[in-house]
Amino acid sequence: MAAITSTPLVSVEEYIARFVEGGEKPTCEFEDGVLIPKPMPSKKHSQVQANIVALVRGNYAGALNPLPELTTRLRATHFLVPDIAVEDLSKPIEGRYPGPNDPVLLCVEIKSPPDRIGKLLGKCEDYHKWGVPYCWVIDPENKIAWEYFPDDLEPRKAVDHLTAGPIRLSLGDVFFLV
Repeated sequence: MAAITSTPLVSVEEYIARFVEGGEKPTCEFEDGVLIPKPMPSKKHSQVQANIVALVRGNYAGALNPLPELTTRLRATHFLVPDIAVEDLSKPIEGRYPGPNDPVLLCVEIKSPPDRIGKLLGKCEDYHKWGVPYCWVIDPENKIAWEYFPDDLEPRKAVDHLTAGPIRLSLGDVFFLV
């Protein structure tokens, strides 16, 4: 007997047309036919996101490209939207968004009030399986951040700065104005 679900299934084509190409809001992620709405960010979330984009853009221009809210296709039926995806310009993204064979250098997840840290760290596991070497999870309300690398048994709590390959950002700069 087939499983019965109350969740309406959406095709990959419909997801791309509505949320990637069409920009429908709220932003949704997608896994195996199910839409997963992203929570609305707080002012602190938005400030941290703006700070990181400005810091990476300012300090690593020409080498790295920080892209807020970029849809990423981890596999044929799994799309996530990290708060920031950092593209290594020596390996530029082919097409409108990175695909299953085109991982970015860094994915950043910034906690919104309804989010759970464990859920965000789980997304890092998905990014690592896709081939992303560096992930950060940032809690702007409590001014805490974690680095999570593929070979780590657990995330590392950042003390003074966050690192990801060539990137090194001070927590003071990340949490500026928060």
